[in-house]
Amino acid sequence: MLESSLSAQVRSRFFQSTTVVTFLFLYLPVVTIVYLSFSPSSQPSIPLGGVSLKWYAGVLADARFVRGLATSAVIAMIAATVGTILGLLAARTITRSHLPKWVRSLVALAIAVPLFVPTVVLALGIGVTAGTVGIGFGFLPVVLGHLFWVLPFSTFLLTARYAELDDALEEAARDLGASGWTVFTTVTLPLLGPALVASVLFTFALSFNEFLITFFLAGSGVTTMPLELFGKVRVSASSFLNAASSIVLLVSAAVALAGTYLRTPTWHRTHWPPSVSR
Repeated sequence: MLESSLSAQVRSRFFQSTTVVTFLFLYLPVVTIVYLSFSPSSQPSIPLGGVSLKWYAGVLADARFVRGLATSAVIAMIAATVGTILGLLAARTITRSHLPKWVRSLVALAIAVPLFVPTVVLALGIGVTAGTVGIGFGFLPVVLGHLFWVLPFSTFLLTARYAELDDALEEAARDLGASGWTVFTTVTLPLLGPALVASVLFTFALSFNEFLITFFLAGSGVTTMPLELFGKVRVSASSFLNAASSIVLLVSAAVALAGTYLRTPTWHRTHWPPSVSR
């Protein structure tokens, strides 16, 4: 009994220590950046010689950074919305279509390719292709590149949720006389709701912070937040970078916080049968 108790204590302390080390590894750099962003000096040091918000004011007054932040948000919203719509169609094809299994597997494999290709190679390939077909560089190529990048994540997130749905619910709605479209909009979509929102939030975050694809496709006409931060790194604007990074972290944290409130819907007896039109 004593040996068993000691073994349990050792395992408990090991897992506790591992958890603490993991959290420090993940969040200590983030906390350090936020802490140094309040430095009054352009080259901050620890401990701070005071507390100042002037770098935050400087970031918000920097027209190029604000424009880049807005551009990143617009590109991310487009990529997240269109990517989720295409991901939904792809997920339905993979899990619900009457195509042969090998065809559905081939569709899934084709969509998954960007996940296995190094991002720099993917970005270079998209850039070369855009130049070859005459699209060139600018806003549209960046949006298409981001869409290409986020589509696998959206597709497989929705595929996982699609696979959990009970086929009997859709079949019951059809037995009540509902058309395929009515079944999809009144039964399937509500059940997929949290997954759709999660897809939008996740792909928004991916697109918002994407650098390499933007770097290869933006040209000189598009400035995004990651490109602006990269430009500041080259001129060693340390305090400005700390404040700008803290603002970006705040945006990302807001997206992650929104995702924590998602709940998977379930059909209750008071909700069944669903209201469907013949």
